Amino acid sequence: MGKNILYIANYYLDDVIEQRNSAPYISQAGQNKSTYMIEMFRTGGNEVTVWSNAWTKSTSGKFYRGFQSKMDPQVYYADILGFPFLNVWTCKRSCKKFLRTMCKTKKFDAIVFYNMRLENAPVALWAKKKYGIPIYLQYEDGLTKDANVKGLKRYLYSRMEKRTLPELDGAFLVTSMLKVPCPSLVVRGAIRKQTAPERTCEKKTPVLLFASTLDRQRGIEVLLEALKFTSEDFSLVITGRGDLESKVLGCKDQRVDFRGYLDFEEYKSLLKNADICINAQLSDAEFGNVSFPSKIYEYLSNGKMVVSSDVADAKTAIGDFSFIYETDSPKELARCVDEAISALKDPKTQLEYQKKIEQFVEDNSIKKMAQKANLLFDGKMMK
Repeated sequence: MGKNILYIANYYLDDVIEQRNSAPYISQAGQNKSTYMIEMFRTGGNEVTVWSNAWTKSTSGKFYRGFQSKMDPQVYYADILGFPFLNVWTCKRSCKKFLRTMCKTKKFDAIVFYNMRLENAPVALWAKKKYGIPIYLQYEDGLTKDANVKGLKRYLYSRMEKRTLPELDGAFLVTSMLKVPCPSLVVRGAIRKQTAPERTCEKKTPVLLFASTLDRQRGIEVLLEALKFTSEDFSLVITGRGDLESKVLGCKDQRVDFRGYLDFEEYKSLLKNADICINAQLSDAEFGNVSFPSKIYEYLSNGKMVVSSDVADAKTAIGDFSFIYETDSPKELARCVDEAISALKDPKTQLEYQKKIEQFVEDNSIKKMAQKANLLFDGKMMK
Protein backbone atom coordinates (compact mmCIF):
# COMPACT_ATOMS: atom_id res chain seq x y z
CA MET A 1 0.00 0.00 0.00
CA GLY A 2 1.37 3.42 -0.96
CA LYS A 3 2.42 6.11 1.51
CA ASN A 4 1.21 9.66 1.91
CA ILE A 5 4.39 11.69 1.48
CA LEU A 6 4.95 15.39 2.06
CA TYR A 7 7.90 16.60 -0.01
CA ILE A 8 9.41 19.93 1.12
CA ALA A 9 11.71 21.59 -1.40
CA ASN A 10 12.26 24.73 -3.45
CA TYR A 11 10.24 23.43 -6.39
CA TYR A 12 8.94 25.64 -9.19
CA LEU A 13 6.21 25.39 -11.78
CA ASP A 14 5.55 28.17 -14.27
CA ASP A 15 2.72 29.70 -12.25
CA VAL A 16 4.93 30.57 -9.27
CA ILE A 17 7.85 31.61 -11.48
CA GLU A 18 5.57 34.18 -13.07
CA GLN A 19 4.29 35.42 -9.70
CA ARG A 20 7.73 35.80 -8.11
CA ASN A 21 9.96 36.47 -11.10
CA SER A 22 12.04 33.50 -9.93
CA ALA A 23 13.58 32.46 -13.24
CA PRO A 24 16.96 34.21 -12.76
CA TYR A 25 17.46 32.55 -9.38
CA ILE A 26 16.42 28.97 -10.07
CA SER A 27 19.07 26.27 -9.84
CA GLN A 28 18.21 24.03 -12.78
CA ALA A 29 20.15 21.15 -11.20
CA GLY A 30 18.09 21.48 -8.01
CA GLN A 31 14.88 21.74 -10.02
CA ASN A 32 15.77 18.58 -11.97
CA LYS A 33 16.48 16.67 -8.76
CA SER A 34 13.18 17.69 -7.19
CA THR A 35 11.24 16.78 -10.34
CA TYR A 36 12.91 13.37 -10.37
CA MET A 37 12.25 12.71 -6.68
CA ILE A 38 8.54 13.55 -7.04
CA GLU A 39 8.28 11.33 -10.12
CA MET A 40 10.13 8.51 -8.34
CA PHE A 41 7.84 8.59 -5.31
CA ARG A 42 4.71 8.68 -7.46
CA THR A 43 5.96 5.86 -9.68
CA GLY A 44 6.22 3.79 -6.50
CA GLY A 45 2.47 4.18 -5.96
CA ASN A 46 2.74 6.86 -3.29
CA GLU A 47 0.61 9.97 -2.98
CA VAL A 48 2.91 12.99 -2.97
CA THR A 49 1.99 16.43 -1.70
CA VAL A 50 4.62 19.06 -2.48
CA TRP A 51 5.22 22.03 -0.22
CA SER A 52 7.45 24.49 -2.07
CA ASN A 53 9.07 27.56 -0.60
CA ALA A 54 9.49 28.79 -4.19
CA TRP A 55 12.49 30.81 -3.16
CA THR A 56 13.30 34.20 -4.59
CA LYS A 57 16.48 36.17 -3.98
CA SER A 58 14.59 39.41 -4.37
CA THR A 59 15.47 42.08 -1.81
CA SER A 60 12.49 44.24 -2.70
CA GLY A 61 10.65 43.58 0.56
CA LYS A 62 7.61 42.56 -1.49
CA PHE A 63 5.24 40.02 0.06
CA TYR A 64 4.22 37.08 -2.14
CA ARG A 65 1.07 35.24 -1.09
CA GLY A 66 1.25 31.44 -1.21
CA PHE A 67 -1.24 29.45 -3.26
CA GLN A 68 -2.21 26.02 -4.56
CA SER A 69 -0.83 25.40 -8.03
CA LYS A 70 -3.32 25.12 -10.87
CA MET A 71 -0.72 23.21 -12.89
CA ASP A 72 -0.47 20.45 -10.27
CA PRO A 73 -3.09 20.59 -7.48
CA GLN A 74 -0.78 18.56 -5.24
CA VAL A 75 1.74 21.42 -5.21
CA TYR A 76 1.39 24.22 -2.67
CA TYR A 77 3.54 27.34 -2.42
CA ALA A 78 4.58 29.15 0.74
CA ASP A 79 4.10 32.78 1.56
CA ILE A 80 7.42 34.54 1.16
CA LEU A 81 8.81 37.99 1.86
CA GLY A 82 11.49 39.26 -0.48
CA PHE A 83 14.04 40.22 2.14
CA PRO A 84 17.06 38.27 3.54
CA PHE A 85 16.41 36.21 6.71
CA LEU A 86 12.83 37.48 6.92
CA ASN A 87 12.12 35.29 3.89
CA VAL A 88 13.29 32.23 5.85
CA TRP A 89 11.05 33.15 8.79
CA THR A 90 8.08 33.72 6.47
CA CYS A 91 8.56 30.34 4.78
CA LYS A 92 8.78 28.44 8.06
CA ARG A 93 5.74 30.18 9.51
CA SER A 94 3.74 29.52 6.35
CA CYS A 95 4.72 25.84 6.26
CA LYS A 96 3.76 25.25 9.89
CA LYS A 97 0.37 26.82 9.26
CA PHE A 98 -0.09 24.60 6.19
CA LEU A 99 0.82 21.46 8.15
CA ARG A 100 -1.57 22.31 10.99
CA THR A 101 -4.38 22.61 8.46
CA MET A 102 -3.49 19.50 6.45
CA CYS A 103 -2.95 17.25 9.46
CA LYS A 104 -6.54 17.83 10.60
CA THR A 105 -7.79 15.76 7.68
CA LYS A 106 -4.76 13.88 6.37
CA LYS A 107 -2.16 11.61 7.89
CA PHE A 108 1.31 11.91 6.41
CA ASP A 109 3.40 8.74 6.59
CA ALA A 110 6.66 10.51 5.78
CA ILE A 111 8.18 13.92 5.21
CA VAL A 112 11.05 14.17 2.75
CA PHE A 113 12.86 17.50 2.87
CA TYR A 114 15.51 18.89 0.56
CA ASN A 115 18.87 19.52 2.14
CA MET A 116 19.79 21.23 5.41
CA ARG A 117 18.27 24.48 4.23
CA LEU A 118 17.18 26.78 7.03
CA GLU A 119 13.62 27.00 5.72
CA ASN A 120 13.24 23.21 5.32
CA ALA A 121 14.99 21.24 8.07
CA PRO A 122 13.53 23.09 11.11
CA VAL A 123 9.98 22.54 9.83
CA ALA A 124 10.62 18.81 9.40
CA LEU A 125 12.00 18.58 12.95
CA TRP A 126 8.97 20.48 14.27
CA ALA A 127 6.55 18.19 12.40
CA LYS A 128 8.21 15.07 13.78
CA LYS A 129 8.00 16.37 17.34
CA LYS A 130 4.41 17.66 17.06
CA TYR A 131 2.81 15.00 14.85
CA GLY A 132 5.21 12.05 15.08
CA ILE A 133 5.79 11.99 11.31
CA PRO A 134 8.96 10.12 10.23
CA ILE A 135 11.40 12.44 8.45
CA TYR A 136 13.73 11.67 5.55
CA LEU A 137 16.50 13.95 4.34
CA GLN A 138 17.31 14.40 0.66
CA TYR A 139 20.96 15.16 1.33
CA GLU A 140 22.54 17.20 -1.45
CA ASP A 141 25.77 19.12 -1.83
CA GLY A 142 27.11 18.98 1.74
CA LEU A 143 26.50 22.68 2.27
CA THR A 144 29.02 22.99 5.10
CA LYS A 145 31.73 21.77 2.71
CA ASP A 146 30.93 24.17 -0.11
CA ALA A 147 33.68 26.78 -0.49
CA ASN A 148 31.05 29.31 -1.54
CA VAL A 149 29.18 28.97 1.78
CA LYS A 150 31.00 31.05 4.38
CA GLY A 151 30.66 33.00 7.61
CA LEU A 152 27.31 33.08 9.39
CA LYS A 153 25.61 30.93 6.77
CA ARG A 154 28.16 28.12 7.23
CA TYR A 155 27.82 28.37 10.99
CA LEU A 156 24.03 28.12 10.81
CA TYR A 157 24.16 25.15 8.43
CA SER A 158 26.63 23.36 10.72
CA ARG A 159 24.31 23.81 13.69
CA MET A 160 21.41 22.60 11.61
CA GLU A 161 23.29 19.41 10.66
CA LYS A 162 24.08 18.66 14.30
CA ARG A 163 20.43 19.08 15.27
CA THR A 164 18.93 17.21 12.33
CA LEU A 165 21.09 14.16 11.67
CA PRO A 166 20.29 12.32 14.94
CA GLU A 167 16.54 12.75 14.33
CA LEU A 168 16.40 11.24 10.83
CA ASP A 169 14.42 8.11 10.05
CA GLY A 170 16.09 7.76 6.64
CA ALA A 171 17.94 9.64 3.93
CA PHE A 172 18.34 9.90 0.17
CA LEU A 173 22.03 10.57 -0.48
CA VAL A 174 23.56 12.11 -3.58
CA THR A 175 26.75 10.10 -3.02
CA SER A 176 27.73 7.06 -0.96
CA MET A 177 30.49 9.16 0.61
CA LEU A 178 27.93 11.11 2.65
CA LYS A 179 27.39 9.42 5.99
CA VAL A 180 24.20 9.51 8.04
CA PRO A 181 23.19 7.63 11.22
CA CYS A 182 20.12 6.05 9.63
CA PRO A 183 19.06 3.79 6.73
CA SER A 184 19.71 5.45 3.38
CA LEU A 185 19.44 5.12 -0.39
CA VAL A 186 21.92 6.62 -2.83
CA VAL A 187 20.13 8.60 -5.56
CA ARG A 188 22.86 10.23 -7.62
CA GLY A 189 20.76 11.56 -10.47
CA ALA A 190 17.80 11.19 -12.77
CA ILE A 191 17.56 8.31 -15.22
CA ARG A 192 14.44 8.41 -17.36
CA LYS A 193 15.09 6.98 -20.79
CA GLN A 194 17.85 6.12 -23.21
CA THR A 195 18.24 8.20 -26.33
CA ALA A 196 20.76 6.78 -28.77
CA PRO A 197 23.22 9.27 -30.28
CA GLU A 198 22.16 10.49 -33.69
CA ARG A 199 25.65 11.09 -35.01
CA THR A 200 29.15 9.68 -34.78
CA CYS A 201 32.64 10.99 -35.28
CA GLU A 202 32.89 8.99 -38.50
CA LYS A 203 30.68 11.63 -40.08
CA LYS A 204 31.81 14.91 -38.54
CA THR A 205 34.02 16.61 -35.99
CA PRO A 206 33.10 15.42 -32.50
CA VAL A 207 31.31 17.87 -30.22
CA LEU A 208 32.34 18.03 -26.56
CA LEU A 209 30.09 19.70 -23.98
CA PHE A 210 31.01 21.31 -20.65
CA ALA A 211 27.95 22.75 -18.88
CA SER A 212 28.56 23.95 -15.36
CA THR A 213 29.13 26.84 -13.00
CA LEU A 214 32.32 28.53 -14.09
CA ASP A 215 34.24 28.48 -10.82
CA ARG A 216 37.32 26.78 -9.47
CA GLN A 217 35.68 23.81 -7.74
CA ARG A 218 33.78 22.85 -10.93
CA GLY A 219 37.13 22.58 -12.72
CA ILE A 220 36.90 25.08 -15.58
CA GLU A 221 40.57 26.05 -15.09
CA VAL A 222 41.66 22.40 -15.38
CA LEU A 223 39.64 22.01 -18.58
CA LEU A 224 41.07 25.12 -20.23
CA GLU A 225 44.61 24.05 -19.32
CA ALA A 226 43.94 20.54 -20.68
CA LEU A 227 43.43 22.00 -24.16
CA LYS A 228 47.20 22.49 -24.38
CA PHE A 229 47.77 18.74 -24.12
CA THR A 230 45.40 17.42 -26.76
CA SER A 231 45.67 18.05 -30.47
CA GLU A 232 42.50 16.19 -31.45
CA ASP A 233 40.10 17.95 -33.79
CA PHE A 234 36.90 18.72 -31.91
CA SER A 235 34.53 21.49 -30.93
CA LEU A 236 34.28 22.19 -27.19
CA VAL A 237 31.01 23.89 -26.30
CA ILE A 238 31.11 25.60 -22.90
CA THR A 239 28.01 26.97 -21.25
CA GLY A 240 27.47 28.50 -17.83
CA ARG A 241 28.31 31.52 -15.73
CA GLY A 242 30.43 32.18 -12.67
CA ASP A 243 33.46 33.93 -11.19
CA LEU A 244 35.86 32.56 -13.83
CA GLU A 245 33.81 33.45 -16.90
CA SER A 246 36.51 35.94 -17.91
CA LYS A 247 39.02 33.07 -18.24
CA VAL A 248 36.76 31.33 -20.72
CA LEU A 249 36.26 34.54 -22.65
CA GLY A 250 40.04 35.00 -22.73
CA CYS A 251 40.76 31.51 -24.07
CA LYS A 252 42.34 31.71 -27.55
CA ASP A 253 41.89 28.05 -28.51
CA GLN A 254 39.83 28.01 -31.72
CA ARG A 255 38.11 24.78 -30.68
CA VAL A 256 36.26 26.54 -27.82
CA ASP A 257 32.70 27.66 -28.49
CA PHE A 258 31.47 29.63 -25.45
CA ARG A 259 27.68 30.09 -25.34
CA GLY A 260 27.36 31.79 -21.96
CA TYR A 261 24.43 31.08 -19.65
CA LEU A 262 21.53 29.33 -21.40
CA ASP A 263 18.00 28.46 -20.38
CA PHE A 264 17.18 24.78 -19.95
CA GLU A 265 15.59 24.28 -23.36
CA GLU A 266 18.65 25.73 -25.11
CA TYR A 267 20.88 23.52 -22.98
CA LYS A 268 18.89 20.39 -23.90
CA SER A 269 19.36 21.21 -27.57
CA LEU A 270 23.12 21.43 -27.05
CA LEU A 271 23.11 18.15 -25.14
CA LYS A 272 21.27 16.40 -27.95
CA ASN A 273 23.96 17.49 -30.41
CA ALA A 274 26.93 16.57 -28.18
CA ASP A 275 29.00 13.39 -28.51
CA ILE A 276 31.04 13.53 -25.30
CA CYS A 277 30.14 15.34 -22.07
CA ILE A 278 32.76 16.52 -19.59
CA ASN A 279 32.55 16.81 -15.82
CA ALA A 280 35.69 18.39 -14.37
CA GLN A 281 34.55 19.05 -10.79
CA LEU A 282 37.64 18.95 -8.59
CA SER A 283 38.06 15.68 -6.75
CA ASP A 284 40.58 17.11 -4.29
CA ALA A 285 38.25 19.88 -3.08
CA GLU A 286 36.37 19.17 0.16
CA PHE A 287 33.10 19.83 -1.65
CA GLY A 288 33.94 17.05 -4.11
CA ASN A 289 33.57 14.38 -1.43
CA VAL A 290 29.97 15.29 -0.63
CA SER A 291 28.47 16.31 -3.96
CA PHE A 292 27.96 14.02 -6.93
CA PRO A 293 27.36 15.94 -10.20
CA SER A 294 23.89 14.65 -11.05
CA LYS A 295 24.25 16.00 -14.58
CA ILE A 296 26.39 12.91 -15.30
CA TYR A 297 23.25 10.78 -15.05
CA GLU A 298 21.50 13.19 -17.38
CA TYR A 299 24.31 12.72 -19.90
CA LEU A 300 24.10 8.94 -19.63
CA SER A 301 20.32 8.90 -19.95
CA ASN A 302 20.83 10.67 -23.28
CA GLY A 303 23.34 8.02 -24.39
CA LYS A 304 26.40 10.26 -24.22
CA MET A 305 29.94 9.17 -23.48
CA VAL A 306 31.25 10.80 -20.31
CA VAL A 307 34.67 12.08 -19.33
CA SER A 308 34.81 12.80 -15.61
CA SER A 309 37.09 13.49 -12.70
CA ASP A 310 37.03 10.90 -9.93
CA VAL A 311 34.83 13.19 -7.83
CA ALA A 312 32.86 11.68 -4.96
CA ASP A 313 32.18 8.04 -5.91
CA ALA A 314 32.21 8.54 -9.69
CA LYS A 315 34.63 5.69 -10.35
CA THR A 316 32.46 3.27 -8.38
CA ALA A 317 29.26 4.49 -10.03
CA ILE A 318 30.25 4.81 -13.70
CA GLY A 319 33.87 3.72 -14.04
CA ASP A 320 33.11 0.67 -16.19
CA PHE A 321 31.79 2.65 -19.15
CA SER A 322 33.14 6.19 -18.71
CA PHE A 323 36.54 7.81 -18.93
CA ILE A 324 37.63 8.69 -15.38
CA TYR A 325 40.80 10.56 -14.47
CA GLU A 326 41.92 10.19 -10.85
CA THR A 327 43.83 13.41 -10.21
CA ASP A 328 42.81 16.97 -11.04
CA SER A 329 45.50 17.12 -13.69
CA PRO A 330 45.04 18.87 -17.05
CA LYS A 331 47.24 16.21 -18.68
CA GLU A 332 45.07 13.41 -17.28
CA LEU A 333 41.91 15.12 -18.44
CA ALA A 334 43.43 15.59 -21.91
CA ARG A 335 44.37 11.90 -22.01
CA CYS A 336 40.79 10.88 -21.21
CA VAL A 337 39.41 13.23 -23.86
CA ASP A 338 41.71 11.67 -26.46
CA GLU A 339 40.68 8.16 -25.37
CA ALA A 340 36.99 9.02 -25.56
CA ILE A 341 37.36 10.47 -29.06
CA SER A 342 39.26 7.37 -30.18
CA ALA A 343 36.49 5.16 -28.81
CA LEU A 344 33.90 7.29 -30.56
CA LYS A 345 35.69 6.92 -33.88
CA ASP A 346 35.81 3.12 -33.70
CA PRO A 347 32.33 1.65 -34.43
CA LYS A 348 32.96 -1.57 -32.50
CA THR A 349 34.25 0.18 -29.39
CA GLN A 350 31.49 2.76 -29.55
CA LEU A 351 28.86 0.01 -29.72
CA GLU A 352 30.36 -1.71 -26.68
CA TYR A 353 30.16 1.52 -24.68
CA GLN A 354 26.59 2.15 -25.78
CA LYS A 355 25.51 -1.31 -24.63
CA LYS A 356 27.06 -0.70 -21.21
CA ILE A 357 25.36 2.70 -20.97
CA GLU A 358 22.01 1.19 -21.94
CA GLN A 359 22.35 -1.48 -19.25
CA PHE A 360 23.25 1.15 -16.67
CA VAL A 361 20.22 3.22 -17.61
CA GLU A 362 18.01 0.15 -17.25
CA ASP A 363 19.51 -0.77 -13.85
CA ASN A 364 18.91 2.77 -12.59
CA SER A 365 15.52 3.35 -14.18
CA ILE A 366 12.97 5.38 -12.27
CA LYS A 367 10.83 2.26 -11.77
CA LYS A 368 13.66 0.33 -10.12
CA MET A 369 14.69 3.29 -7.98
CA ALA A 370 11.06 3.74 -6.92
CA GLN A 371 11.04 0.16 -5.65
CA LYS A 372 14.17 0.85 -3.58
CA ALA A 373 12.66 4.06 -2.21
CA ASN A 374 9.63 2.11 -1.01
CA LEU A 375 11.92 -0.32 0.80
CA LEU A 376 13.44 2.64 2.63
CA PHE A 377 10.01 3.97 3.63
CA ASP A 378 8.97 0.49 4.77
CA GLY A 379 12.03 0.17 7.02
CA LYS A 380 13.46 -2.70 5.00
CA MET A 381 16.75 -1.03 4.08
CA MET A 382 19.80 -1.38 6.31
CA LYS A 383 21.96 1.47 7.58
